[in-house]
Amino acid sequence: MDIRSILVNVDIDVKSSTALKAALGLAEKFGAQIIAVAADEPEMAYVGIENGAAAADFYAIERGEIEKRLTASEADFRALLPQGTRADWRPYVAPASQALIENARCADLIITSHETSSAIRAKNRVDLGEIVLGAGRPVIDLAEGATTVETDKIVIGWKDTREARRAVADALPFLKRAKDVIAVTVSEGRRDVEQASLDDLRDWLGRHGVTMRQELAANEEGFIDVLESTARAYQADLLITGGYGHSRMREWLFGGITRNLLQANTLNRFFSN
Repeated sequence: MDIRSILVNVDIDVKSSTALKAALGLAEKFGAQIIAVAADEPEMAYVGIENGAAAADFYAIERGEIEKRLTASEADFRALLPQGTRADWRPYVAPASQALIENARCADLIITSHETSSAIRAKNRVDLGEIVLGAGRPVIDLAEGATTVETDKIVIGWKDTREARRAVADALPFLKRAKDVIAVTVSEGRRDVEQASLDDLRDWLGRHGVTMRQELAANEEGFIDVLESTARAYQADLLITGGYGHSRMREWLFGGITRNLLQANTLNRFFSN
């Protein structure tokens, strides 16, 4: 798969949007189009109060304020685009995660960041787990403070599952650009089977022109952060892993390692499901 279009969640305060800065850098590398989604919604806390008319007025005023800010933000967005960048601006008065998932059909890759500061409601941030499991597209979530996605050193969190296989296939455009690729399996005790799986992954990537090193990491003490700490020890630019989980009562539940990585803001992480 080639990266031809990048969907990015953009802070309404466009100039401070770290996700947009990273997406623009990747768009330049891959010659991709940017699809920017900016979303916010009014506070719903007052809808249930006795004075329904007052609640409706409050909602209308806040919605109008959001719409004004979205309109003004498009001009800032266009001003930030490097010359020749193909870009589409999509404003929404809606939850940010919902807006991203609805637009995922247009994109090859989604870029998100937890660092959105200017939404009228601070809690209107993307739900990374919801996007990973609901979008049907690979997602890069940025480390805290990151404004770029480098690809020199990539760590693959490998487990022989559908999700991990999907993640590696989706990440091929990045892996082909990397100077150093390391696949890490956190052992669950079947080291011969796990080693054979790593060997097969190495051979498959080799057929795509990617040279891979490998590590079978011990996990005797049951730490769920072995993969995260290993990636940091290698000073990885990007950690690739499958997103494991399922939907239950509109809540996204992840296995231990994936749940930990969703919160690992010290790494740029590539998720696919």
